[in-house]
Amino acid sequence: MRRRAKRDLGIILALIVILGAVTFVNYAYTRSDLAERMDALRREIEHERMAEGLDLLRWNLMRDTRGNARSGPTFTDALKEHDGQPVNIVGFMQPLNQFRDMDEFMILPLPIECYFCQIPPMRDVMLVQMKAGETTALYQEPVLLNGTLELHEGEGVKFFYTLNDAELGPGRAGERLQLRYMD
Repeated sequence: MRRRAKRDLGIILALIVILGAVTFVNYAYTRSDLAERMDALRREIEHERMAEGLDLLRWNLMRDTRGNARSGPTFTDALKEHDGQPVNIVGFMQPLNQFRDMDEFMILPLPIECYFCQIPPMRDVMLVQMKAGETTALYQEPVLLNGTLELHEGEGVKFFYTLNDAELGPGRAGERLQLRYMD
């Protein structure tokens, strides 16, 4: 009887381990597939907006930025040309301190669920500060922002880029924005 109980317990534990491994692999595959789909969606919207004649600041231009928080960023000459200029950019919103009535937030090329679990590289994070007196909610699909780009040089910067006096609209023309978090 004892031998049979040990065998059954071993089988149950093996099944639990196998189910856990299958769940983990499925989760990892789904996460990477989601990132690819969201990147493709953003690039599709960028393409549509550029076909409409809108000049966009592209994420691949910012991804050429080198450096880290301690050493500071090194910007390409092509990106430096946009410093202090009005720009348009498409990306996903990420809150800083609040989810509603935000006057500042982050914009990224890909959505993330947990900023601390999925920390993006600094070159992929832009601080957005809305126009004075304006606030926004948090939306789940890509948004189109326009504002003035400010590049931050030097050591110990918190953000490499800031979009000041920003205005926000749907990424895709004519689409209605959906709230990311509902009451």
